[in-house]
Amino acid sequence: MLTRTLPLVLAAALAASVSGCARGTAPGSLSYYVATPAAKVETRCGGGYQVFQRPGEPTILVAAYGVSEVAQTLCEQRRGIVPVRAHTGVRHEEAAVEYIATMPHLKGCTVVSGIEHTRLHSEFVLACPGVATNVVSVKG
Repeated sequence: MLTRTLPLVLAAALAASVSGCARGTAPGSLSYYVATPAAKVETRCGGGYQVFQRPGEPTILVAAYGVSEVAQTLCEQRRGIVPVRAHTGVRHEEAAVEYIATMPHLKGCTVVSGIEHTRLHSEFVLACPGVATNVVSVKG
């Protein structure tokens, strides 16, 4: 029985793998950030995260480790800690804020908005001082 189902399982795994590649590298997807180095971030309850930022872009992707996500949730419940989602209301905002605090090139930056793509990864938009966006000047 195992020899009959093994080729089917392998074929299904290959099809799932290929279909994931076919979606491309849309912003917000893990594959969009895969070529960037990951920074490891720990939060107050020991939650472990990887944070990705593409050079020159004002967005970061926060990816939680599944086991530490469960451990952090249990820790927060036990200690009566309310998760930090004060600004955006998006899961993993605490890790985004911690990442900003640890990166010298992001000094003074704040989290402007975010979107939860899955329970284990969210993307945040940052606003940094001295970085003008969509500025229009008119000479008259």
